[in-house]
Amino acid sequence: MGKQIKMKRLFIVLAVALTSVSALRAYEFPGFEYTVGADLTTAYLWRGMNYGGLSLQPDVMVGYGGAKLEAWANLSPSDWKFTEFAPELDLTLSYSISGFTVGVTHQYYFDKTKYFDYRKPSLTDYENGDYATNQTEVFAKMEFGELFESFPLTIMWATLVGGDDWRPLYEDANDPDKLTGIKQAYSSYLEVSYDFELPLGFSLTPTVGMTPWKSLYSYYEKNFAVNNIALKLNWELEVAEHFAIDVYGITSLNTAGVNKNNLFATTGNAYSNDMSSRHWNFALGVGIWLY
Repeated sequence: MGKQIKMKRLFIVLAVALTSVSALRAYEFPGFEYTVGADLTTAYLWRGMNYGGLSLQPDVMVGYGGAKLEAWANLSPSDWKFTEFAPELDLTLSYSISGFTVGVTHQYYFDKTKYFDYRKPSLTDYENGDYATNQTEVFAKMEFGELFESFPLTIMWATLVGGDDWRPLYEDANDPDKLTGIKQAYSSYLEVSYDFELPLGFSLTPTVGMTPWKSLYSYYEKNFAVNNIALKLNWELEVAEHFAIDVYGITSLNTAGVNKNNLFATTGNAYSNDMSSRHWNFALGVGIWLY
């Protein structure tokens, strides 16, 4: 019942945001911008990792003079029966100038913990998974296409600075498998992508993402890993002024821990709990956007 109430609250917040932004659009404020829309995708893929199956991902962004506030949500059923959902709400505040953007994102997972709960759990709580899962990330991004239309290269760096990002420590020489402590990992991710414009409204975007030290992107095991080699094919249809539909397909390979025996493991089961064995992932999606 608690999850259902929280889901209803989330839908109400998103509905109010959609209505408010649409109303503001009618006045055509100089310098004001917005996007409102949602993706429906067969899998929730993020930076080379698979976080679930069929997902509805609404998004609302409002901006003025380079400053932007964005709310993005993920609504995924926990299994094929659609009896329970695993909601996520990300709030991002950013500022952009001449293609360069800095910002902060807070990710909340509706797990009955405080919104900004960064307390370090005890070893017992950590082993039992009994701790807050919210996370806060800072990021910087350079979109060269904003300066040079013929060079649509994007470089992005992101680091988790608080919340659920604990790296396990095994420092007992006599028992190397014994958990002796945990520490903040400051999981970081560097991504480089390039947009190729194709005829008929198609675009192709290859992406390479990597993590420089032990982090959640390499399952806290490798010091360095190329964890996201992805290719996205997108088709945008301009239905009317300020209204577009996107159809896309994504394939991505996470090389962290990959070998010939686990490359295809569990890729056919979108709701498997064994996230770490899903190295090669695929998704199809469609998005509807007002702007």
